[in-house]
Amino acid sequence: MNTIINTLGSFNKLTLSDLDRVKLMNRIDRKYCLHISKLPGILDAVKTGYSLLEIQDETIFKYDNTYFDTPDNQMYISHQNGKRNRFKIRLRKYVLTTDHFLEVKFKNNKGRTMKERVERLDFIPVFAPNELSFISQSSTYSGLQLEPKISSYFNRFTLVDNEFTERVTIDIFPGFKNHEKEIILNSLVIIEVKQSKTARPALITKILKENKISSQGFSKYCIGRSLLEDQIKKNNFKPLLLKIRKEYNN
Repeated sequence: MNTIINTLGSFNKLTLSDLDRVKLMNRIDRKYCLHISKLPGILDAVKTGYSLLEIQDETIFKYDNTYFDTPDNQMYISHQNGKRNRFKIRLRKYVLTTDHFLEVKFKNNKGRTMKERVERLDFIPVFAPNELSFISQSSTYSGLQLEPKISSYFNRFTLVDNEFTERVTIDIFPGFKNHEKEIILNSLVIIEVKQSKTARPALITKILKENKISSQGFSKYCIGRSLLEDQIKKNNFKPLLLKIRKEYNN
């Protein structure tokens, strides 16, 4: 961890207002999974091409999340079955700033991810009337039919390229818990590259490819539930689950 912190110290810094220039609420995103031992070298290779988000003199931030689904797990099953035009609904807490949001993510059949969100006052998993309206308008679900399924948490730092055309989030120490179990993957790093278009390959994508790290679908909600629940259907996630247990579960 000290090596990662030292490497981040060499990045140029940017502010939240700078980040507003590259919100990318409608985007193409690609995810990559790697062992944390490889991260310092990746960061060192891209530091001249990106700036690092800094808030209140901090650059690594904790996120807490609660994911919702129907009693019969329609959102989870849609993803497990490979269905396009699928939703994820969650509460998110930015621990440092104590900002809270209700977020609806939609992935369409073109591979684009669209996110809508509304600010809220707390992290309690109960929807206010305006949030019920937001959910029904932003998804095919009624908030009245949703229930909390799992919590997830991680530490994140965010990079923005020098042209402000892409945002890269890097999540470390991801954890998942439900009422019965908790799992922390201390060795897993999840990198997500977000771009409005993919005409120009991201620098970090090139570096990852040079290090033989390929893009990998990864839903924190679905993988978290697959790791925590023995009985839930998970056939399409098994290759990734095997890799996680072999390489990152320590």
